[in-house]
Parts: sequence; structure tokens; C-alpha cells
Amino acid sequence: MEKNMRPNNDLENHKFFEIYDELQNKIEILFTDINGGKKVKISNLDDEVDEIIKYILNNNNILSLLKQSDNSKYLIYHSINVGLISLTIGIALGYSNKRLKDLLISGLFHDIGMIKVPQKIIDKAGPLSQEEFIIIINHTITGYKILKEISNINPEITYGALHHHEREDGSGYPLGIKSDEIHEFGKIISIADIFDAMTTDKIYKKKKSPFMAAEEILYNSVGILDNEITTDFLNNISKHYIGSRVKLNDGSIGEIIEINNAIPTRPIVNINGKVIDLIGDNNYEIIDIIN
Repeated sequence: MEKNMRPNNDLENHKFFEIYDELQNKIEILFTDINGGKKVKISNLDDEVDEIIKYILNNNNILSLLKQSDNSKYLIYHSINVGLISLTIGIALGYSNKRLKDLLISGLFHDIGMIKVPQKIIDKAGPLSQEEFIIIINHTITGYKILKEISNINPEITYGALHHHEREDGSGYPLGIKSDEIHEFGKIISIADIFDAMTTDKIYKKKKSPFMAAEEILYNSVGILDNEITTDFLNNISKHYIGSRVKLNDGSIGEIIEINNAIPTRPIVNINGKVIDLIGDNNYEIIDIIN
């Protein structure tokens, strides 16, 4: 079992939110400029990207700080969250600072092709028509082409956009490639993309708690997502929530105090002085994180 080794620090969290908000502003401007056909420079994000990496390398509670937004800015917040989740995976994989920076940027721009998808298709609750599905599929190719046009961009960054919907068994899109053919950035970002989508409210679907999402990914990802990367992510995810207040399925509020290494998605929770091990008590589920 793993106990919280670093108390929550309000001052550090405030600094993180300042960087996050500045990054959000700049990403929003860049997306608008790209959609308008303007030339952009990724280097405009250097200060915020460097600060975010520095912060996350020194803090273990990043996932509990991710923001959500109203639907009008979903793409912006989703892009940032996927970038940050991907960054935590890259750290777990032992990436160098330079590679972490490329991975973060790749995550930030993985869905840039969605700026060309009509909002009515994005918001559609029912099944997509064949024509609408083709438009959705093409956002990966569109994003890849957009990024290729940006000067001085590392070519590896572009594969986050192109490959984040590919799957290990070849069932993904747009190319239907398998396993070793998928760039590692694409493999990482696909996991981050799925996790953030599952833990975010949408017009047509309520969010899941990070722990419920992690368990669903664990049981449904065999042969679909990269096993090693998925395992590293799930083994580390719970650590980011140590010290977080959580809501359980019976309505009670508790605090995560320890992680069960055997099953990281079933931590130990303190509810008003009563310590509950979720491995041994299947009557309880964490249904929400209370920031």
C-alpha cells in the first residue's frame, strides 16, 4: 500500500491554475488562428509548456486538478487535459524533458482537426450517419495535415493527431494500422483521450469518476490499447488522487488515504474516521472526485 507522501499545497495549486489559464488562452487563440488560415508558431507556448512540465515533475496531484468547461469550450479544455494526462504517462515511461515537451505539444494538438467538424455533428447524441462518421474519421487526417504545415515542428508531434484513434488490433481509424505501426505518441494520447472523454460531462452522457473510468479501461482495453502503456497509466493514476475528497455511491464523502498496489483503482478511503478498503468492500464505489 502507498501512503500520501506529499501534502496538498494551495499555493502550488494556485500557480498551476495560473499556468493552466494562460495556456488555455493561448491555445484558444492558436486554434482560432489556425481555423482562419493564419500561420502560427508552436514556440508561442514555450513558457507555459516548460512551466507545466516543471510543475508536474514536482507534484503528484495533477489529475485531480484538471478542469472541465461548458460545451462551448470543450475542445480547448479537452485538448489541454489530454496533453497533461499524456505528460503524466510520459513521465511514468521515463521520457526525457525534450521528449516530454514534444509529447505534451502533440497531446495539446491531437484534436486540432476537430475545428473543421461542424458543431452539430460533434453534439449529436444519436448514431452518426455514414457521411457524418466519415467527417469524424477525417479529423485525424485533417489535424495531421494542419500540423505538417506548421514550420519547425518536430514530425513526431504530428502523429498524435494522426494515430490517436488507431488500435492495437487494427480496428481503429483512419489507417487501420496495428501495434508496432502506431507511433508511441498515438498510443499514449489514445489512452489519455479515452480517459478524459469518460471523466468529462457531455450533452449526451454523464461523466464517470476517474476510478470507474480506469476500471473500465482496464477490463475493456485488452488487445485494443497498448498493454504496457495502459498498465503503467493505471498503476500510477491513483497516486494522483491521494488526499482527494471523494463521493461514494451511498452519498458519503471521504478522503483517499492509501492506494492498494494490487488493485490501484480500489483505494483505501477515510469516511469520517471510518477506514474502508474498497478491495475488501465491494458495496462501495467512488462516483466522483470533489475538488
